[in-house]
Amino acid sequence: MKNVSIRHRFGILFFCMALFLPSPGISQPYPDIPDDNLSYPVLLVSKTGRTGSGFFYNKENASYLITARHNLFKETTLRVPEQFVVPKPLEHKFFCIEDTANKEFILNFFGVMSKDDRDELIKAAPTGHYNFKGAIEKLYKESKNLKLHDDEITLFSNVPKIFGGKGINEIQLQLVKLYESGQIKYHPSHDVAYIKIGISKKVAEEVRIYSLEGVTFKQGAGFISVDKDNFKVLKDVVVGNTVFVFGYPTSITKIDPWLDIRLPLLRKGVVAGKNDVLKAIILDCPVFYGNSGGLVIEVERMSLGESRYIAIGLITNLVFYQKLWLQNSGYSIVVPMDFVEELIALDE
Repeated sequence: MKNVSIRHRFGILFFCMALFLPSPGISQPYPDIPDDNLSYPVLLVSKTGRTGSGFFYNKENASYLITARHNLFKETTLRVPEQFVVPKPLEHKFFCIEDTANKEFILNFFGVMSKDDRDELIKAAPTGHYNFKGAIEKLYKESKNLKLHDDEITLFSNVPKIFGGKGINEIQLQLVKLYESGQIKYHPSHDVAYIKIGISKKVAEEVRIYSLEGVTFKQGAGFISVDKDNFKVLKDVVVGNTVFVFGYPTSITKIDPWLDIRLPLLRKGVVAGKNDVLKAIILDCPVFYGNSGGLVIEVERMSLGESRYIAIGLITNLVFYQKLWLQNSGYSIVVPMDFVEELIALDE
């Protein structure tokens, strides 16, 4: 198996005490975020042109690509002849759209339907000649085995020479092979999935990745990953703290000549709130199609001169404020790292 060197870095920025001393006239710039953090984003591109974002995550003796589940797996759908009013508690994962051309309605369910979800939908189903209970039972069973969008994707990440890279890295993944061998898993209730990229081993004081079958390094010499200890769970996320969103908003970069689709863009915002019922983080930070799966980092002030940069989750959705025209409200939803950890625990 081919091996590739890896750097595990997650910046901790120290403000030099010289900031508070008289300057001889030469100022030293201090960036808002450590340079190596800019190499965390990963672009996912399928053969059919589907795109999304993600990040590499080093956990114990393996490295994973973390992304949104909906980047890799299809929603479960069913066509029905009548409109279906979605119960409010399920609006975030179940919706009904009208197919006017065929005079039908399409029921869509994201993720794996639980028995409680099924029972809630059956209660809300309209009564009449159509057997909605049977349709929901079918959705329930089919959602137990989600289908991949694509059989192959390519990953791009940017690792400059200063961190031992060669610019833009390219990794090709055979999804069917990886899925069948158990290297791809998704969370049943939250929008997160992983692809196990390889097994890490220490060789001559250097950590190397031994890639799994179905993973081919086409270009580049390594990647920068979020380390296993540099994250916080939902209960520890601080409302009001600054956040950075990393990703590839391809709905913008595909159409704007000033932007390079293969280079990530950052957004800066704050933690606007937390939804303890749905187990989600809300950001006052706009995201766009293509950002799904992108890493979110919280800036945590430890003292006057010290900050920590902590992974708190991944982007799952933008928030619309006008459903008719689907206008971006400037808020976004984050899946907390709790569920990344839950998912990876299945591999241990």
